[in-house]
Amino acid sequence: MIETISQIIGFGGAGLNFLSFQQRKRSRIIGVQIGAAVLFIIHYILLGIDGDGEAFSGAALNFIGLLRSVVFINNHKKWAKSPVWLAVFVAISVVAAILTWEAWYSVLPSVAMILTTVSYWMKNETKIRLITFPSSPCWLVYNIIVKSSAGIITECIVMTSLIIAIVRYDILKKEKVKE
Repeated sequence: MIETISQIIGFGGAGLNFLSFQQRKRSRIIGVQIGAAVLFIIHYILLGIDGDGEAFSGAALNFIGLLRSVVFINNHKKWAKSPVWLAVFVAISVVAAILTWEAWYSVLPSVAMILTTVSYWMKNETKIRLITFPSSPCWLVYNIIVKSSAGIITECIVMTSLIIAIVRYDILKKEKVKE
């Protein structure tokens, strides 16, 4: 029962992840990602409770991602503008990889988080999409190993969404400007 509830919640996160990259503006991309992070924190905690605890790295990294997104969505405010935040969240991701070490694959969410952290720091939506893309294969492998059906589908959806958004906003838009 817990696994079923976990997967349903994870699919909600998958839907929000898809919608996030279809947003035109950086603040909307990150804002929708905040909702997805909340759902995935719950998803991975429930998977960890139901299984042998091997999904807690995913929960921890999504929590870090949630905090990061809250700071980065506010980077127009003085307190959130400092580049120290970028270093802090990269460092926290590295520490989380060490503290939540389960096996080689538990490093993958940290690698993904570092890529996403760097991308969300950018102001340019094209760079956000391009730098975020490689994080999906990291999460995909992790999700296959921890048996997160919702996570596997999410990363397939995220990669598809990113490709659609890159074509829509970055390739076709640039071609239209050239004409």
